[in-house]
Amino acid sequence: MGLFEYLKGVYEAWIDYPKREGIFITNKYRIQRFLGIGSYGLTYLCLDADSGQEVVLKQAKPSKGAVGRDLLYREIDVLGRLRHPSIQRCLASFEYKDQLYMVTEHLKGQTVEDLIFERGVVFSEKEALCFVRRLMEILSYVHEQGFVHLDIRIPNVILDGDQIHLIDFGLARRLGEPIRTELGSKVETTRNRTVEAPDDLYAVGHFFLFMLYSGYDSCTFEDESNSGWEDELNVSPMTKQMLRKLLQIDPPYLGIQQFMRDLDDWLNR
Repeated sequence: MGLFEYLKGVYEAWIDYPKREGIFITNKYRIQRFLGIGSYGLTYLCLDADSGQEVVLKQAKPSKGAVGRDLLYREIDVLGRLRHPSIQRCLASFEYKDQLYMVTEHLKGQTVEDLIFERGVVFSEKEALCFVRRLMEILSYVHEQGFVHLDIRIPNVILDGDQIHLIDFGLARRLGEPIRTELGSKVETTRNRTVEAPDDLYAVGHFFLFMLYSGYDSCTFEDESNSGWEDELNVSPMTKQMLRKLLQIDPPYLGIQQFMRDLDDWLNR
């Protein structure tokens, strides 16, 4: 790594350093704890001094400059257009000390990532299929509203009792919108490539694999040097067929309804 890249990393770490607990953003939101940092934002659990309710405050990542602000503005707009019990509501947005913030409701529960890697929860094949089927109901609604999420990952799905929530719409795009790639502080449009439903389904395939691998025991598999999920996972042929379509190894699903029909065939057999 060259000197410039090193100094750039030091600067970003400094400018993106989380705010400490106990301070107020405006006179309304008191930071209780730092929740995490993503590619484009920092999130905090805050107490709304007016209502006494816990909320989540998302700040555009300072080091991302205009790109970070544009993405957060986009997320504010997308959430403002979605009304679903499994999608967190945007409560407010504001600028404070030249920084953009979004306020959303605080969703309790744990992410699928925490369930698997911190709590050691193991999902059976049928449990994973049932979970993904319920997730598809939420994603189907998103697509019906004309959006593609583009960030279906285990940290972005929360389980709270029997309720599933899909979060983090920072990368969401409209169906048919040109793909945009970040290049430093600029965004470039990719030629002849638009956002479509299979982009989300491809991510769902990887999400599904994480759930199935939660019960994988490497000790029972002797040769892992050239093995893949089809060799390592003990799942039904129909599940393998669905995964191959999701991961676009075979001709992919063109829409969520096709995938949901296959899920229902498996679950109702």
